[in-house]
Amino acid sequence: MKLIRGKYLFADVTNEKDGILTDGAVLVDGEKIAEVGSYSDLKQRFPQAEELGGEKDLVMPGIIDAHTHGRGLSYIQKGIPFDYLENCIFSWMGAVDLPADLNAQLMAVRHIRNGSTMMNMIDNLPLFDENVVDRAKTTVENYGKTGIRCAYAPGIKDVNALANDDEAFYETLPPHLQKTVHDMVFFDKTAAQDYFVEAFREMRNSLHSDMTNIILGPTWAHGCTDAFYEKLRRLSEEYGGLPMHIHTLQTPYQREYGERKYGKSLLAHMKDCGIVDEHLVLGHAVYLTESDMELLGEAHASVTHHPSCNLLMRNGIAPVWYMLQHGVNVALGIDEKQLADDEDVLEELRMIYALHRVPDYDMAHTPALTPFQVLAMGTTNAARTVGLDGKLGKLQKGQLADLIVVDTHHMTEDPWTAPDADIRSLFIHRAQGRFVKDVIINGEIVMRDRKLTKIDVDGLYGEVRAYMEHAWRKEPTRYQLDMREVREYYHKWVEGKVQTSDDVFYQVNAR
Repeated sequence: MKLIRGKYLFADVTNEKDGILTDGAVLVDGEKIAEVGSYSDLKQRFPQAEELGGEKDLVMPGIIDAHTHGRGLSYIQKGIPFDYLENCIFSWMGAVDLPADLNAQLMAVRHIRNGSTMMNMIDNLPLFDENVVDRAKTTVENYGKTGIRCAYAPGIKDVNALANDDEAFYETLPPHLQKTVHDMVFFDKTAAQDYFVEAFREMRNSLHSDMTNIILGPTWAHGCTDAFYEKLRRLSEEYGGLPMHIHTLQTPYQREYGERKYGKSLLAHMKDCGIVDEHLVLGHAVYLTESDMELLGEAHASVTHHPSCNLLMRNGIAPVWYMLQHGVNVALGIDEKQLADDEDVLEELRMIYALHRVPDYDMAHTPALTPFQVLAMGTTNAARTVGLDGKLGKLQKGQLADLIVVDTHHMTEDPWTAPDADIRSLFIHRAQGRFVKDVIINGEIVMRDRKLTKIDVDGLYGEVRAYMEHAWRKEPTRYQLDMREVREYYHKWVEGKVQTSDDVFYQVNAR
């Protein structure tokens, strides 16, 4: 047994009035929380329990990153700057990457040390790859070596892998570039769908476990044909209603594509295809309309919100405050593009809190997000998006024991704060990932006093450096040069297609 003590316990962030306990403790027995109560009572009743935390610490549920892609080294670290998604895609193609084992371990380390106890990896699978299941197995196993809990959400694109309206765009390219991109555009769609379904079933049946939830991750909404949507819907039902996580309406070009192709929003078309329900999770969702949000709220669907990514990638600002008014479940996602480039989930929560302090002309009746509403996005709301609703996100008897201990010194004694200052406000304004002392996942200590217990971080860093020094290419490959040239043609292809829209919630999204 373990007894985790705190001056403050964020026991239930969905309870604004009574969600905080003071001078409390969490008793962990095996992989679950056995009791939550006063420290003095639990200490007296369980004197032999291993003790963590202390009289000045904060104990809270571990943060869940509900949307990432599992790359241990960021594009910034590889020297590739961020820009519009449609520009970056061509820069990312052919970039040097770490092997699956090092990627998984390094990404897990970056999360654990900042207080994240679970991450959802969205994996865009290569088509017709006979090793795809083995690579997924390597990824999942290496997450396991670090002790982190994960969801793994594989997917493919069966249309528009190169560009929106990819077949028409292909015709604008010169022959040498057509040769380079031909197989991205022209392939057997039905065979690709069946390839994914077979691979997913094998992954779900062989890799799913108490620590790894295998869920659906079709890559993006404008990259799915109607036939593929139908197969995904059936696949979700086959396993009792799996979460289906899909990038949707991330950029104005995606908004324009849906409206032009379907005469309605992409989300409205997804509704026609039968996949807008409580299992649907949209990544980004920057360009939702009012009717889109009503639709999501009625369906009890979810959105993962990636504020730093949306700023760095020039996507815009997602209308999160308005989503919540419509009953949409909103969860935290880092998307590997956190503002400080280090997966600091606590900093990202602060970004959400600050970014959505929406102004209006009524000072008395325009509430902003509360700290606990934001914390819910990284805990209870996020748990729902990965299929663990009611099992994670609270310090509550019977829930899985994923929790963190945060040193409050820099929040409360640097050098002074008012005795009656609200700890929720102090946390959302001042907490940083480096303040996390201890991390417990599934009842096991995976970081203690800032030192990871299950993995040699220095050794891992050495392996990463050695691999990249060998694999790094100073000069771009022929493929990379071709893709840069394709990008120039794409600029001409999309020129003038996206017009200023008044049907947006923030002016920065409109012009």
